[in-house]
Parts: sequence; C-alpha cells; structure tokens
Amino acid sequence: MFAVSKALRYIAFGLTAGFAALGGAFIIGETMTDPGGSMAMALVLSWLAPMIALCALAFLRPRASVRVLTVTAALVAGFAVIDTVFRVVPRDEVGPVATIAVFAVSVALGCLGLRAARPAGLLLLLVGVANLGGGASAMAVSIPALVIGGLFLLAGRWHSRHTNVGGPVSREATHRRL
Repeated sequence: MFAVSKALRYIAFGLTAGFAALGGAFIIGETMTDPGGSMAMALVLSWLAPMIALCALAFLRPRASVRVLTVTAALVAGFAVIDTVFRVVPRDEVGPVATIAVFAVSVALGCLGLRAARPAGLLLLLVGVANLGGGASAMAVSIPALVIGGLFLLAGRWHSRHTNVGGPVSREATHRRL
C-alpha cells in the first residue's frame, strides 16, 4: 500500500524537477536578455539562492522546513494576491515578481513533498491559487503548482489512509511520517 504513496511522491517530485529546470531556464534566459549584465545576475540570484537554500532545508530537515515553508508560502501567497489586486509591482517595467516568488517557493515545496507530502500539497495549492489572477506567466506557474500539489495531497492521503488502519496513531508515529 505504501508503494502507491511512494510512487505518487516520486511522480510529483519528477514533475517538480522538470518544472524547476524548464521554468528556471526560461526565467534566467529572460532576465539575461532584459536587463542583462550584472543587474541580471543580481536579479537571478535574488530568487535562485533562497530557492536553493529552501530546497536544501526541505531535503535535510523536513520537519523544520514545514514550519519555514508554511510561513514563506503564506507570505508569498499574500504578496501575490495583493500584487494582483493593487498592482504593487509594475509588471511592464519590473516583471512578474510575484510569479517568480511563487515559482521559487513551489520548487522548494516540491522538494518537501518527498518527506511531507500532505503539508507540501496543501501549501502548493495555496500558492498556486493565490497566483491565478496574475496573467499568462502566472498561469504557467500556477497550473503546474496545482497539479503537483494535488499529487502530493493524494500521496499523503493514500499514506495516512493505510497507516491509520487498526486504531489511532501515536504522536511519535505521526512525526515519523514527516
């Protein structure tokens, strides 16, 4: 029974890796084209370095990263909604800042999903839905985040459904699942 949950986690993680590679290449390419130069390097590092750090945290310390990524996802989702409603960041001049933030957090959440599928799935749905109103680039980030989040939720549900058979689960068993 755990094989289905594990397979769903690895499928979702594989989609996350593809999403990270293609999306990252596109964002980096666009940034190197405009504005280019050292400004482009600074802009790329402003989202790439935190994304890599959050991914490393998700792999190395999954329990701690659930807390960190919950706060991060909530802040990014809130910013995405505020930016969509009030146009805080001028997209034509600066670019899709909220969408790139959602992309970076989504990749980190995809890494978390290998060890904590349910929280990662819920947070992916949160950031994916929060970014839906941001235009075409937002849709290109939100749709994969929603699909991957759904897969992680299914994996978490399948795992918990077959773990809880036979009675209540102790607190220690619950924490081991993370």
